[in-house]
Amino acid sequence: MSAPHTLDVHLLAALAAAHLSPADRDRVLDVCDGAVDAVRSLAVAHPGRAVREVVLLMLGEDAPRLDRRVRGDLARLCEVEVVRGL
Repeated sequence: MSAPHTLDVHLLAALAAAHLSPADRDRVLDVCDGAVDAVRSLAVAHPGRAVREVVLLMLGEDAPRLDRRVRGDLARLCEVEVVRGL
């Protein structure tokens, strides 16, 4: 399994109890995957922190009804992916 697929598996596990529609779930996955890809392509001093903040901001705007804890879990998973890989 490649890294993006592994990340998606972890993200889906974190979203399991979120009760999102399939379209909303796919949009959340796209936000997370896109943020990870974008931050990896940039030369920033703290890529883990950057992706975590980007995901929190984007999900706050794109999925405002998503529980704060779930958004935090997703952001941390993206941070781990950028820093260490899953």
